[in-house]
Amino acid sequence: MKGIFYGRFKNYFLYVAAIISFGYCGFFSNSTIYTSLSSNTPVIYNDDSKNDYKYSFGLRKIALFNYQLKSRYYTGDESQLSDKATIGAVNGWEYVFNLDAVRNRGIEFTDQQYWLKWSNNFFITKLKYINKESRDLEFASFDTRFRLHLNKLDFTIGTEIKGHPIYGHPAILDYHGAWWELAYDYGYTDYTYPIGDINGNDEIDSYYIWVETDPDTEEGYWEYWVEGTDYYWEAPDGTHVATSDGEFYQYHYPNVVNMYNEENEEKSWQFEAYLVVGLDLYLDGNKFYSHIWVNTFPKYYGLTDKSYIGDDVQYDIGLLIGTNLSEHIGVFIEGNKQNLYDKEEYDLKLGFNYIF
Repeated sequence: MKGIFYGRFKNYFLYVAAIISFGYCGFFSNSTIYTSLSSNTPVIYNDDSKNDYKYSFGLRKIALFNYQLKSRYYTGDESQLSDKATIGAVNGWEYVFNLDAVRNRGIEFTDQQYWLKWSNNFFITKLKYINKESRDLEFASFDTRFRLHLNKLDFTIGTEIKGHPIYGHPAILDYHGAWWELAYDYGYTDYTYPIGDINGNDEIDSYYIWVETDPDTEEGYWEYWVEGTDYYWEAPDGTHVATSDGEFYQYHYPNVVNMYNEENEEKSWQFEAYLVVGLDLYLDGNKFYSHIWVNTFPKYYGLTDKSYIGDDVQYDIGLLIGTNLSEHIGVFIEGNKQNLYDKEEYDLKLGFNYIF
């Protein structure tokens, strides 16, 4: 008992010591801790609907670029495009730890985003964990790169280790039975019926039929006829759902596959090692600014048995351009697009401002 108490006390002491050490080394300097709550009437209202809400809690430290305005307070809804850029406004520590608990139109989910970055003029290292239940996307990564700074352009190259639940390898790939047997397992039933039932007895037969070629002479020939077969399908509750195998396979079997994948989903995490190449361009002037970056993952190597399988090119692209056309008129465009594990996301904003 004394040993357990000593072990816990030792761990707590280490945690406190680590926090104090970070404090003295400036890790928390200029950081902001925040919490917020929002609640509102749902877009679609009825007597059974509940109010939408969002609880946010976080800690952040991100240096601002010249084109950004500092917020007087944070709510957790902030989404500066530059927060996703590889190259920050300053070297040193930057981080975001954010947790959102959300109910939107009756659907409850939790979105989490945690990342920690350290950089200097030659290296960048970033540790990240993302869990977006709203997008069914979860992964952790450790990114370390060499940085080549060329005036306004930064070139980075290195490796990134990614871990995630099984993506790109659904459980159905390991199923070796016949597809109709899987449908039987989920309560579907099929019944055989004849195709080309010439004799009209509702049974599947084979026989010879006389094919007349000349009605005057009644000449012709005998042909061996085999009636074909197909199947009509019923759902577990006995309702008719398809009149052929083809119809069932196209419209109903995908639902069977989805149920099988969900019930047999493996919870173990998988890992890959990626080659990552990035470019970052930042221009800032009195009338014009732009911030453009691209991260691509051209090659990867699976480290576990069911690492991600996919032919899609994974990437992260950001674009932010703004200019003052005159003393009163300004326009801007900003957008971000990424494709991770064949889960594509993008957002785009176009703006026009007139200052009186």
